[in-house]
Amino acid sequence: MSSLGNVRAIIAVDLDYFYAQCEEVRDPSIKEKPVVICVFSGRTEDSGAVSTSNYLARKLGVRSGMPIVLAKRILKTTPGPVFLPMDMEYYESVSERIMELIRSKGDKFEQSSIDEAYLDVTTKDGADFQIAKEIGTEIKAEILSIEKLTCTVGVGQNKLMAKMAVDSKKPDEFTVILQGSEKAFLAPLPVGKLFRIGPKTEEKLRSIGIVTVGELAVADRTEISNLFGKNLGPDLIDWANGIDESPVLEKAVEQMSRIVTLKNDVQHFDFREALEQMSKSLSEKLRSSRLACRSIGIIAITTDLKVKSRSKSIAAPTQSSDEILQVSSGLFTSFFEEQHLSDSDKSKLRRVGIRLSELIPYAESKTRTLESYFK
Repeated sequence: MSSLGNVRAIIAVDLDYFYAQCEEVRDPSIKEKPVVICVFSGRTEDSGAVSTSNYLARKLGVRSGMPIVLAKRILKTTPGPVFLPMDMEYYESVSERIMELIRSKGDKFEQSSIDEAYLDVTTKDGADFQIAKEIGTEIKAEILSIEKLTCTVGVGQNKLMAKMAVDSKKPDEFTVILQGSEKAFLAPLPVGKLFRIGPKTEEKLRSIGIVTVGELAVADRTEISNLFGKNLGPDLIDWANGIDESPVLEKAVEQMSRIVTLKNDVQHFDFREALEQMSKSLSEKLRSSRLACRSIGIIAITTDLKVKSRSKSIAAPTQSSDEILQVSSGLFTSFFEEQHLSDSDKSKLRRVGIRLSELIPYAESKTRTLESYFK
């Protein structure tokens, strides 16, 4: 049976209704209206599905995944509903700035999605929930001040409890679950509310009479293991008791990219200024992440939404914006020479980007460069 182990102080940060809130910041006039972010299929004006929405639209019945036409029907009698296409380039750029802000507040950071992250602020002397609360308060204030976005913050002794704290009150809330209060907090909750338990698992648990998290916490381990397996079974009971030993661990970055929408659709390479801005941004990202790249590529998206790419391996790993610009410019020049773009609108470029890959730690890149020099 697992034990609580060393007590940690973990902060979870969840950006409130992120895509829709980003759009509200970009256009404050829509803030008091139902805002729906859509993935349009392009077949008809209303074909596609809802990606997400703000809380006002959710209260009126709009749900992620529902057809856009149904969402419009639901909001038909509501004044001024706003339906917008998903703009991942914009959301990712906002997310990256916020994640850098959160990362700077502690030594152990983990981004779990575009709008969620964990921060381990345990010191060498152990967990201090007061310090964690102060750091969480600071994170909320800075995100609001700098990005004009609200977020919900939770603090717990592990990732599970920090996440449960976040999910207990939204939006723009702050919940702390102190050590020793985990079981009391979890026990009355419906078992489906326990983080990591999906609908199928909930259905199975209910089939054997387990309805609340408290009931799962005292369930027979052999019975649960027989039902869910020797790995998941014991974990389910541990989670119901507030036990979670998973570390806050930053995932290795495999690649990074920037994509921009051009002011005008083009058939010639006349967007060097856009490449300069992307090259500088990616260079800064490499430096802040202490990484270097060994491959530089380009992304070309045409007006009929076809995606084409080219890449080139470079002699030595780099963080240089000048080198990123030089290589990407050369690749785009070759791209236009190869494509022989015609006058049809479908062959014009609408969006362009740069992708860096084969990322390695910058310290390692310097060692490799020296090794190459002396060979």
